[in-house]
Amino acid sequence: MAMDPRAKYLKPMATRLAKSKNMGKWDELSKLVEAVAVEEFDKRGKSEIKPNVDFYSAPVYFMMGIPKDLFTPIFAISRIAGWCSHIIEEKFGEAQEKPMLYRPQAEYVGNYCGLMGCEYSPLPER
Repeated sequence: MAMDPRAKYLKPMATRLAKSKNMGKWDELSKLVEAVAVEEFDKRGKSEIKPNVDFYSAPVYFMMGIPKDLFTPIFAISRIAGWCSHIIEEKFGEAQEKPMLYRPQAEYVGNYCGLMGCEYSPLPER
């Protein structure tokens, strides 16, 4: 499996931020932890496990001066829309028979009405 496409962009962003903030040790530490973890997973036959977007979010948040106790709420807030869509699709859409872990490369299987072709119907009219 390839690296999470979001992490592919966040990793260099973390490096640029570390350089601009003179916090290179955090970037080096993140890359070292990533390398050691990937190597260890490879040894154990789990080469499909790669860092996801959250791995590089933590050092980016830290270097931005965001308090550590806000990392988890930011994580949750950034996912609420996706979690809600998955629940709606699982409950009411044409989702897979068995609930599964959704990945960024997952294909949407619901009814798509086009870029601007969707019409909103008030809840009582549905």
